[in-house]
Amino acid sequence: PPGWRLRAVGESLTPVRAQAKPRDIPDECAYVGLEHVRSGTGEYEAIDAGHAGIRSSKFRFEPGDVLYGKLRPNLRKCIVAATAGVCSTDLVPLRPVKPEAAHLLAMQIRSEPFTARVMRLVAGANLPRVNVGDLLTIALPAPPEEDEDRLYAVAEAVASLHRVLRNLERSIVDVDLAATAEVLGLASRAGHSLSASSRSLP
Repeated sequence: PPGWRLRAVGESLTPVRAQAKPRDIPDECAYVGLEHVRSGTGEYEAIDAGHAGIRSSKFRFEPGDVLYGKLRPNLRKCIVAATAGVCSTDLVPLRPVKPEAAHLLAMQIRSEPFTARVMRLVAGANLPRVNVGDLLTIALPAPPEEDEDRLYAVAEAVASLHRVLRNLERSIVDVDLAATAEVLGLASRAGHSLSASSRSLP
């Protein structure tokens, strides 16, 4: 569209190479592995590092960093970190030049058109991955300045809707389990209560 231009990923995002050795990672530190990131949605669930069995160095990240799954990039695993923490080296932390652009950039990077370009640069048959240097050369569409704030807000709203949907899905599962236990006469033994679970619905 008029006013838009192409800009290399490396112009908007800077790789963060700070590493943490296992002995320097507190048990309560947030840890994100590739398996904790949902494909194509921008959602993830970190776990405590103490429960992750960490045996090798990990990358450090800060709130607002974009974490991109360079291993099997066809899975489109790309998130915006909500907290500080450490991540698997299969994820590369990228720091936005403009912090407010994080969600927009993450949406663009996990899009199917962008992934199609990434897949042309993938190497490795058994463990396909993209080189970070190559990733940074891929062009992204950049909106005109007058549209930036609106599009940043749209991208953040989409991320919020994904979180709401995930919480709703959890509530539905809780209610389903409670209802199943109750109709089978197992509520008292299973410790489920339909009325209690229903109150958890958003």
